[in-house]
Parts: sequence; C-alpha cells; structure tokens
Amino acid sequence: MIKMDRLSLNAGKNIVEVCSRLMPNETATIVTDKETVTIGKAIKKLAEEITQKVNFHVIEDYGERPLTFLPKEIKKDIKASDVTYFAVDSKPGELQKFRGPLVMLATISGREIHMPNIDNAIMNYGMQADYYKIASLTFLITGIASKSKTAKLTTPKGTDIKVKFSKNLKWVPDTGLLWYKGMWGNLPAGEAFTCPENLEGIMIVDGTLGDFFCAKYGDLEKTPISILIKNSRAIVEKIECENKELLKELKDYLKKDENANRVGEFGVGTNIYLKNFIGNLLQDEKFPGVHIAFGSPFPEHTGANWKSSVHIDGVMRKCSLWFDDIQIIDDGKFNQKELLTLD
Repeated sequence: MIKMDRLSLNAGKNIVEVCSRLMPNETATIVTDKETVTIGKAIKKLAEEITQKVNFHVIEDYGERPLTFLPKEIKKDIKASDVTYFAVDSKPGELQKFRGPLVMLATISGREIHMPNIDNAIMNYGMQADYYKIASLTFLITGIASKSKTAKLTTPKGTDIKVKFSKNLKWVPDTGLLWYKGMWGNLPAGEAFTCPENLEGIMIVDGTLGDFFCAKYGDLEKTPISILIKNSRAIVEKIECENKELLKELKDYLKKDENANRVGEFGVGTNIYLKNFIGNLLQDEKFPGVHIAFGSPFPEHTGANWKSSVHIDGVMRKCSLWFDDIQIIDDGKFNQKELLTLD
C-alpha cells in the first residue's frame, strides 16, 4: 500500500482532482518511469479513488532510455483515455519521437497532464499552490500582455532585453486547470507565454536551463550563461559559460535544426506561491519573472508560422519587466499597485 504524507497527498489531489478534474465516468492513463514511479503510483492511487478505469505504464518496460518511439500498448490506452498523466524524468532525444507524439495523441482523445522531471521538491512546493488564484493572476497578465506592443527585461546579473510583440501571435495562459478535451499543459503551472515578433539583447541565464540540462546541471546561479541575441536568434559562437561541458552541449543543442537557436517563447511566470529556485525547469519557469526559450514556438498555440524539433528554456533571477512603459515585475516580485490599476 502506498503511503503519502500530508504534503504529497495535497499535491496529488491538486493534480488529480483540481488540475485535471478527473471524473468517475472517465478513463485515465498514467505514463511514468523508474525514477519517478513513486509519484506515478501516488497519482494512480488517487485516480483509482475516483474511477475504476485506470491504466499504468512504466517506460522502461518497453525498452532502454532514451525511448525513440511510442509503444503500441501505451498508444492503445491513450486513445481510449479521457486524461493522460505523464510523469517522467526527461532524457535527451525523447522530445521529438516519444514525448511529442504522446502529447499529440493524448490531446486528440482527451486532455494531457504533462510533468517532465517532476520530483519530490515540486510535489512539496509547486504543487501545493492554490491553482484557482494562479489562474486569476495568469489571466490578468495575459490580458495586459496581449494589449502590449513591446516589453523590456533587465536583471541584476546583466540581462538587458527588448521585445516586440505581434497581434498575430497569441498570448497563451497556462493556468494548470486542464479540464476539457484537447487541453494540455505542464504541472506545476502558472505562466503566460507567446512567441515574440522580435527579441534583441543580452540574456544571462542564472536560474535554470530546460530539457535535459536541468537534471544534469541544476541551478546555474554560480555558473551563469551569457547569450547574445540578435534578430531573435542566439549568436551561438558568442555564448559564454565557465562550465565548458555545459557550454559545448548547449551550443550543439542550438544547432540541431535551422530554428533551434531562434527565440520561440517569451514567458512570464505567475506562480506566486514559489519562494526559491530548485534547479528544476518545470517549476522554476513558473517563478514570478521571465523565461525565454529557443526552438519550437508551439505554433499550434501561438499561431507562429515556423517550427523546430527542439525547445529549451532559460530562466533568469530577480527579473524586472515592463510591458510598454508599465512596470509589471520589480526584482522578481509583481508590482501589485500597477496590477490593481490595470485590472
């Protein structure tokens, strides 16, 4: 029998009852792996308290990682599911041939709860939040951003970015409330994002780097990455970092396809319940502040007319953010006075 402490139980209920709103007449499929199986089993236990129709898969049962295909057994169950829960430890090379097809299939048949690299720290912090309050703030920020033409971003470490937005590129609210067919999102949640029309400047990643980098390198406060961006593209050969192994891997990553070094996302974290960075992108990008990603612009959501097979976020600490000339975030904290005026 799986025993959960109070924090884990509350987090699990947030996932199953609040964020996915699983119903007694629905079918659920859980996809997990050996490293995350305890969390996967906790989700399974709570799902079984609501519905008798629960499928459970451990990735390693179908082959060695990284898995470069979506097993037919998992396909079959996802096709018959209303909700798919994906709780795994990310591996290099799985995004395009395993994770991507899984998300696509899950959102055709139902809705998908995406939790790559979820761990106990996330369960104990990011998943303890009040997601109804996060949704309210996220919709507010989405509304403000959607009306803005430009943004300015600075940080104490030297980030200095100017952004131009397009009315043809949508701002997307990621509230964590994934209740309807066709919906998917990461948990923990709390962000509003778009694909910028243009982005220029210096980006100092002193928080967390996405994809497999966060599991390998964690918090980057002591080894920040400096990235020069011109015309929305990282100048790969001018990237700087004291960690030479990380530097080489990042440069190689940003050369994987013709748009791997192109800015595909400008995101604003809205999870006000987070107090510290933990070195895990899944949670750290939701911290009040800004993250910028290279690669896929999620065209199915933003309306961008280009694509990439990769996507890697960079999170910065103590962000100050202006939409047009209005300061929304000051040193990593929302400017409540301005938000109340704009509400």
